[in-house]
Amino acid sequence: MVGRDLGEYYPDRARPGDLGPVRLALRGAGNERVRDLTFEVRAGEIVGLAGLQGSGRSAVARAVFGVEPFSRGVLEVDGTPRRVTRPRTAVRLGIALVTEDRKGDGLALRQSVRDNTLLVRRAALRGARARARSDLPALLDMVAVVARGEHQEVRFLSGGNQQKVVLAKWLAVAPKVLVVDEPTRGIDVGAKRAVHELLRDLARRGVAVLMISSELPELIGMSDRILVMHDGALAGELPAGASEGAVMALATGHGLAEAAA
Repeated sequence: MVGRDLGEYYPDRARPGDLGPVRLALRGAGNERVRDLTFEVRAGEIVGLAGLQGSGRSAVARAVFGVEPFSRGVLEVDGTPRRVTRPRTAVRLGIALVTEDRKGDGLALRQSVRDNTLLVRRAALRGARARARSDLPALLDMVAVVARGEHQEVRFLSGGNQQKVVLAKWLAVAPKVLVVDEPTRGIDVGAKRAVHELLRDLARRGVAVLMISSELPELIGMSDRILVMHDGALAGELPAGASEGAVMALATGHGLAEAAA
C-alpha cells in the first residue's frame, strides 16, 4: 500500500531448518460450523488462517480450544490423538487461545495485572499457584507491559498493554500451541510491532502458532504458510509471501472455481 516491502515491517520468517515436529494436527475434523479440516502446524511455525467474516476461521479456533468442540475427525497434539471437549482440557494439553474480543473474553477488567496474568494457571493447572509468584515479573517483562505496577487494574491500561496482559496470561502456562484471533486489533502501531515480535519469538522457542487476522498485510507479513477458509471449509493453502489477490481469490471461492474448471 505504501510501496515498501512487507519484510521491513515484520520479523523474519522461519527457515525450513527452524521447524520442529508437528505440534497440532487436524484430520478430517468438523462440527456444525466447519467441516473436513485437515492441516498441521509445526513447532517454530506461524501459520496464518485467512477468510472472510463468517467463513469459519474463528470457529476453527473455538473448536481447537474446546469451546465448540469438534464432533468428528481427529485432533492430535504432539502426534497423539486427543479429545478436547472443554477449554480446561485444552490448557492441560498445552493449547492456548487469545480470543478476538480481549475485553469481553480475554480479561477480567476490574482485576489487577497480576490476577489476570495468573488467572488461567490458577484455574486450570494443579499445584501451580505457589510457583506463579516467583516468575510473574519475568512474564510481564517478556511481554513488556507498561503499567504502574502489577496491582493496577487492567481496565486502566491502553489497548496495547491490555493485549500484552492477555498474552502474558497464556505464557504463564507455557503452551505448545498458541491460537491467536485478531492479535493486534485496536492497538497502536508500536504495540502491534511488539506483539508481532513476541509471536515470532514464541515460534523460535518451539511454540506452534495459528494466527487468524482480517488484516491481510499482517497475515501475509507474519505467516510462514497461509490457510484460507471459505464457507466452513479449507479452500486452499498458500506459501509465505503470497499476494493479497491470491488470498482473496480463495477466500471468495474464485480459486476453487478455477481449480474445478
